Amino acid sequence: MRPMIPAPVRGPYVALARPSGPEGWPLRFDAADAGADDGRRQIEIGPEAVILRRRVAGVAMKAARPLTAYLGLAVALLDPEGDDDGVAIVLVHEDPALSVTLYSAPHIDDVVAEWRGWSAALGRPMLVTQADGRHRPAYAMIGRLTLGEVRGRRARRGALKHRRPSVYRRRGAGRPGELMVHRGERELSARD
Repeated sequence: MRPMIPAPVRGPYVALARPSGPEGWPLRFDAADAGADDGRRQIEIGPEAVILRRRVAGVAMKAARPLTAYLGLAVALLDPEGDDDGVAIVLVHEDPALSVTLYSAPHIDDVVAEWRGWSAALGRPMLVTQADGRHRPAYAMIGRLTLGEVRGRRARRGALKHRRPSVYRRRGAGRPGELMVHRGERELSARD
């Protein structure tokens, strides 16, 4: 079992190291929680579940949710109404108290790379936070697959229309060793 590590904090910002392989899971760290007794909560993110632990009024609380219960990873502004340009990548749950901030920075330079990396690592879709606070997928998806543009068929009226079909290039030449030779038999055709 890996020990709990505090999240690297640069001022009010968080930068967690993404696990590079299966041996890096579960990821355990501490995060700020205003509702907890000591102002911190312990978070454990695994490939299947997210576990949140904190103490409220002296009572230990534990909330375990499957990773599939989370909507996805959203990019959100830290201060939407203010002048701060800080952004965060949040593992979003329908209950905001269960949402987890995985990365935050004072600028948007590395946020897209982190967003894609966390989305791939956790297998959750990338979400965009709208002005009203709702989330929508950044890309059209079917499960874990991102849909691309539909490409049309190749035109049949191009400059290469009269070229020899490529199927003839794929066929191999005949093999002389496999030919059957019939000797001493009468032909069926007449030659008089």
